Amino acid sequence: MKRKKSFQDIVIVIFLLIAVVILFCWYTNQNSIHVEERNKSYASDSARQTMIRINEKMNNALALITTYAHFVSERLNEPVIDERLLKEIEHNALFDAVLFTDPAGINHTSDGRTSDASDRDFYQKGMRGESGIAVILDSYFFNETMISFYAPVRYQGEIIGVLRGSYLAEEYIKDMLTTSYFGEAADVYLCMSNGRAIASSDGDIYEEDLIDTLVKNNVIDSQVAKEAKGIFAHGGEGSFICAQGYKTDNLCATHLKDYDFVLVQTFPKSVTQRMIRDENIVGIQLEIMLIMLFVIYIITLIIRAGREKKLLQNENREMGYIIKGITTLFSRFALVDLETGTYQYLAGTRAEDDTLNIFGQYENLTAHLCSIMIDKDEQTEFAKMIDRETLVQVLTEQSDMRFERQVLRKGQPEWEHMNIICLEKKDGTATKALIIRQNITEVKEKELEIQEQMFLANRKERQYQLAIMSNSIYTFEFNLTKDLIEQDILRTVDGQQISLFGITGLKPPCRASEWFEWRRKYVSQESIEDYDAVVNLAYLKDCYAAGEAEVSVEYWGKDIDEQEICVRQSFLMTQDDRTGDIMVMVIKKEITENVKKQREQTQVLQDALMQAQHANKAKTTFLSNMSHDIRTPMNAIIGFTTIAVSHIDNREQVRDCLQKVLSSSNHLLSLINDILDMSRIESGKVQIKEQDCNISELMHNLVNIIQPQVKAKQLELFIDTFEIVNEDVIADALKLNQVFINLLSNAVKYTPAGGSIAFRIMQKTTFRHGYGDYVFIIKDNGIGMSPEFVEHIFEPFERESTVTQSGIQGTGLGMAITRNIVEMMGGEIQVESEIGKGSTFTVEISLKLQDIEKNAAQIKELDGLRALVVDDDFHVCDSVSKMLKQIGMRAEWTTSGREAAYRAQMAYEEGDAFHTYIIDWQMPETSGVETARRIRSVAGVDVPIIILTAYDWSDIEEEAKAAGVTAFCAKPLFMSDLKAALLAANNLIETENEIAAWTLADFSGKRVLLVEDIELNREIAEVILEEAGFVVESAPDGTDAVSMVEKSEEYYYDVVLMDVQMPIMNGYEATRAIRNMPRKDVKSLPIIAMTANALEEDKEAALKNGMNAHISKPLNMDIFISVLKQFVR
Repeated sequence: MKRKKSFQDIVIVIFLLIAVVILFCWYTNQNSIHVEERNKSYASDSARQTMIRINEKMNNALALITTYAHFVSERLNEPVIDERLLKEIEHNALFDAVLFTDPAGINHTSDGRTSDASDRDFYQKGMRGESGIAVILDSYFFNETMISFYAPVRYQGEIIGVLRGSYLAEEYIKDMLTTSYFGEAADVYLCMSNGRAIASSDGDIYEEDLIDTLVKNNVIDSQVAKEAKGIFAHGGEGSFICAQGYKTDNLCATHLKDYDFVLVQTFPKSVTQRMIRDENIVGIQLEIMLIMLFVIYIITLIIRAGREKKLLQNENREMGYIIKGITTLFSRFALVDLETGTYQYLAGTRAEDDTLNIFGQYENLTAHLCSIMIDKDEQTEFAKMIDRETLVQVLTEQSDMRFERQVLRKGQPEWEHMNIICLEKKDGTATKALIIRQNITEVKEKELEIQEQMFLANRKERQYQLAIMSNSIYTFEFNLTKDLIEQDILRTVDGQQISLFGITGLKPPCRASEWFEWRRKYVSQESIEDYDAVVNLAYLKDCYAAGEAEVSVEYWGKDIDEQEICVRQSFLMTQDDRTGDIMVMVIKKEITENVKKQREQTQVLQDALMQAQHANKAKTTFLSNMSHDIRTPMNAIIGFTTIAVSHIDNREQVRDCLQKVLSSSNHLLSLINDILDMSRIESGKVQIKEQDCNISELMHNLVNIIQPQVKAKQLELFIDTFEIVNEDVIADALKLNQVFINLLSNAVKYTPAGGSIAFRIMQKTTFRHGYGDYVFIIKDNGIGMSPEFVEHIFEPFERESTVTQSGIQGTGLGMAITRNIVEMMGGEIQVESEIGKGSTFTVEISLKLQDIEKNAAQIKELDGLRALVVDDDFHVCDSVSKMLKQIGMRAEWTTSGREAAYRAQMAYEEGDAFHTYIIDWQMPETSGVETARRIRSVAGVDVPIIILTAYDWSDIEEEAKAAGVTAFCAKPLFMSDLKAALLAANNLIETENEIAAWTLADFSGKRVLLVEDIELNREIAEVILEEAGFVVESAPDGTDAVSMVEKSEEYYYDVVLMDVQMPIMNGYEATRAIRNMPRKDVKSLPIIAMTANALEEDKEAALKNGMNAHISKPLNMDIFISVLKQFVR
């Protein structure tokens, strides 16, 4: 038996020896293949480990940014993430940069830079509530490829943006990609699914497909490249041995587990060759060592298995204790399968309702959980929250859901805590969840009781604080016994808290005496003695010892903004029950207004004195200015008159001198009128005389008046209207005219040559029936005004110092008169100005509307026809188009002359040509005349073309008509102007030449008695009256006039023109004497005052003394003739 056993042993040994020899031979012959395969396995394992390491690091980074996003969501008080919060996260996190993308898709960095990220994939996914990783190849802020981890940020449950932590891809992944085999480095790359490498172990940048680049560089063969691209396309992992003659031995491609990236690794060929060489020498030794190691390993496994079995038994026993404890704490467990929609109660638990099975459909469980809730409204909301689809969505994004709810159990209300925990996920989606419920009734009732007590205590504390600290500047507490301030002193300014310690340089805790000494620097000298007497720690201790728990002091000093204020500082002292220290509450309140009122009452007399002195000074200044301003035109009148007399034979020189005398006379008259207007306004004798008027006529008259001044000074005047619906109003046209002449004259006066003035008239929407709200804006780019002068511009006698120095004349009353007139009409005027940039005056007035709107009707002949408006100003285009549509035309507009010509041609070719063209004269690209010429060449000779301009078109009229212009229309353009222009251009009305009314007057055969004491004025009036056909008889004084009437036959004189101020008998006395004559004709004889007394009371006095009318000098010819026509027939 033993021999047999030995024989068997020998046979076994021989067999083993033969097997070893065969194995060694086989190993030697096949070593190369084995080494290549093993190296492929090594490379595959290494790539897998690298993949796991990268995957874990990316998971950690994603978890980190998700955590930050959660914490940020919890901390937000408003849906805004600012630079400070980004800097804080960036400082604490390991990311190279932390960015936030707001709901509008705008990136925000910690240093304030922004960029548009609305087209980024991470922004779109993040706003859908997803978190993940994104590779950014073209970063707006960095010149390198970035790897960004993003997560949504929520505020009150709503997503308000995407928080993003970013790494520089090369620096972030390079260390993880560094791999070596037996001392030689392998090339490792991390690629996107499209094949582009985002990082490599060698730090090189690969912008093309990596696999194609490796083939191109003879690193791998085409078959390996094809199989590797399969990994890119379909995922998974793979190792591939390259054919002989290529630079690498094998290539491994591994798709990252959780992300759409592919890890590519090449194995150094030199390592394989060296290993094959070494393997042939040590093959047998290695084989023996492997056998021994395997035996040792088996033994180790057996020993370890025994130990692990014992450890597992201990753990199972401990787990049993834990489960028993949990079942004691939580009364019910339910496992929910979210895939199948079923539930199962665990650990022997079941629902309170016996009708609910231990196992069943999830809908039945949710119905039971909702049914036991007390609040019916909360039942509906809770049912939505634990709906299966909602549960899957929430648990996919977070690990658990927690609820605290009040339920009815056995007829008694109870509180319970319910937690739904995600147990399992498949492909990132929650599939299993555990529902646990805990009765917390006792704890909740105690919590509610404590909350009620705390609420009551907080309310009382707030009421106490409000009672003490209402209207206080700041309050703080300090320890009087220890001379110690333990906390910073805060003050609220404009809703923001300011650290007063931060201003002083002190830091809490600090000595209270140091704080009071620092505040002493801001106490006024007049109050320093009172401050030192009370704000003294020793004094406060003495007061407390004497039973005075409250001490106050009032003093003047400077606030933190350097403003002088008066404050009352109170010290409320109490003793700490624990330490016995004296604690002081300091309350500082401002009492400046109360003290100022007392001071103001004592300063009333002094203020009155100062006002009187200021008025006296203003009048003195006014007289000084007026002396200068009146003497200047007077000097011109006298000087040029002297020159004209001395050169009477030189017709041209005399004409020039007379023109300058006329100009100086008009200026002098304007100065006098300003003084008279201001006098009437201050005396309250100016009245607003409302009558029917037309805004269009008013504005055009205004332009005609101001245009010569504009042209003489080489200025540009831009006038337009905007949505003027009502032109016919009830207003004082003269006063309105005076307001805008003053404003426009000032704009012309204070705008240097080459400047521009803009005048815009608008009508705002109003809900007041029968009224229209109008806005008039006058803007210039002149010399402007200082802010100090703007505050006083509407005060009488006020003139800017630069104006008086520059020699621009005026009374300083124009703006005061203008404001008073506007306010008397119920309007308001505002001014904005800046030195060197110009001024803008805005007048807003509400005017009554006339009962009949004359311009609202359509023009039947033009109804439905097309019209094209061409103007470089959009507002003009829009306004004119709206008016054309009201007339009934189909209006279109363009801001380009070239486009207008093109559209005219297209409309003509389409068979729906434009009937009328309205074109602005001056446009930057193509002038109005040139545009008209191009349109006329396309549209034919019959189409009306109207030129719209704010300038005198006489200079271009001939050229314009040659170019095909039919008519002209002046700006500002109103509905009435537009209708008149359309009617005229379309030959729908007949036009007549207007002639001045006074030149047509014919009083042939009428006799007038002219009573005037000044020979020059008498001579002027005689010439005018004789040219009008009158037979003129003159009297130099009132006595002569009375005598001439008395000696004449009855009805001899048709009218008497009576001056008022005459040396012997004034006009009033003469009129009364004539009216009292025993004659029939004197009762109806027209006696008209013709005087330089132009005040309102002068007009009333004339009527009271028997005169029929009043005409002021200098004469306005139209008014003069109109009054004569009224009384002389």
